[in-house]
Amino acid sequence: MKATIEVEKTVNQIHNTAKELNSSVTLTKATPSEIRDLMRKAGTKIASVHFIKRSDNKLRKMCYRLGVTNPKHSTSPKGKSKRKEINLKNKQMTVYDVNKVIRNKDGETTRGAYRTVPLENVKRVCVDGVTYQITK
Repeated sequence: MKATIEVEKTVNQIHNTAKELNSSVTLTKATPSEIRDLMRKAGTKIASVHFIKRSDNKLRKMCYRLGVTNPKHSTSPKGKSKRKEINLKNKQMTVYDVNKVIRNKDGETTRGAYRTVPLENVKRVCVDGVTYQITK
């Protein structure tokens, strides 16, 4: 079942309604702060996001987690103390990409790295089994 909802309700109301209906939702006129709130609904669970990269305008599909504070094989993002200010200023969100493959010096492979998502370019978010298509 699909539902089209203009973002007049709060993100919590939309998410709860969509979860009850077990449907995918099309959001129109969603602001970056509303998209951020929607992505935060995942908490520490794995969720996915599709967005257009700023560097080359290609679609990136990513599985992400929030709240990863001490990853086993990757380093924290640079400028951690000012990260919140930078994210708000540039309308972006720093997440932990759980599928990024990293090879160390010994040739071993691991997964996981921090990535930045530009919120104004988000096209799709999947949280708690509910898919949100975002149109402008």
